[in-house]
Amino acid sequence: EDGSLDLVTNGVVWILGNANWFPTVCRQLTSTPRPKRPFVIIWHTEPLPLSEAAGLPWPRLHLREILKILLRDPRATDVYTNYLRLHRLAQQGLPNLLVVSTLGRREFLTERGIAAHWVPFGYDPSSHGRDMSLPRDIYVLFLGALEIPRRKRAIKYLGQRGVNLLAQGSWSDPAYWGENRIRLLNRTKILLNISRHPGNLADSRLILGMANKALVISEPMYNPAPYVPGKHYVSVTVEEMPETIRYYLAHDDERERIVNEGHWLVTQQVTMAQSVSRILELIRECIN
Repeated sequence: EDGSLDLVTNGVVWILGNANWFPTVCRQLTSTPRPKRPFVIIWHTEPLPLSEAAGLPWPRLHLREILKILLRDPRATDVYTNYLRLHRLAQQGLPNLLVVSTLGRREFLTERGIAAHWVPFGYDPSSHGRDMSLPRDIYVLFLGALEIPRRKRAIKYLGQRGVNLLAQGSWSDPAYWGENRIRLLNRTKILLNISRHPGNLADSRLILGMANKALVISEPMYNPAPYVPGKHYVSVTVEEMPETIRYYLAHDDERERIVNEGHWLVTQQVTMAQSVSRILELIRECIN
């Protein structure tokens, strides 16, 4: 949690997720003379604007995101707030090591002169779940924040075209977290990914679907490595989703083929243990 740290010059401070969630820590680090700072690493896993190479417009913020910015809410996690925090820290020589969880985020930061390493966010069975071999009585699920305007439009579009879609999610309701979430995903045949803004790689949602053996059907994502469309998940536009959903519900063998590839990838290759090991290697390289 955010709060004052007992800084040790030969220690390491590791900020996970988004530095903007830790304003007290950031103020303490930036106000400490550089020779007395500990080694600081940020593993940034939240959205950033897309790089110029993506060829997509930067997203427009919705009202709730704008209000969080105006109120200086530390829970703000829009792409612009996230970038400005990293930019201001970089101007003050922080962090010593910046790691991002997608290649697209590294591209964007490189274009702006901020060096970053890429380490994918990894699967952890205690938080992401596992295959429980439950009957899959939910045909199509979207799980996430429902107040995003473009998500509302997409969900309405799919419903109007006959998709039997269950759309649920809440930051505060325990029904959508922990073991409850794992059981919900284990009852699901197809998990949809409708991003906050076009092109964003929603790696956590991909891991959740693949770990629990639900087929992920996603909007196109920019530079989605290590995930390969057509092999680990299905990539289509929202307009193509109704037909694609009906196809994979009618072809169990093809759905299972992709499900099994994705499940193997996240449980054997893109694991949290391997991601943390790689970051520890980067720390040792920087210190030595």
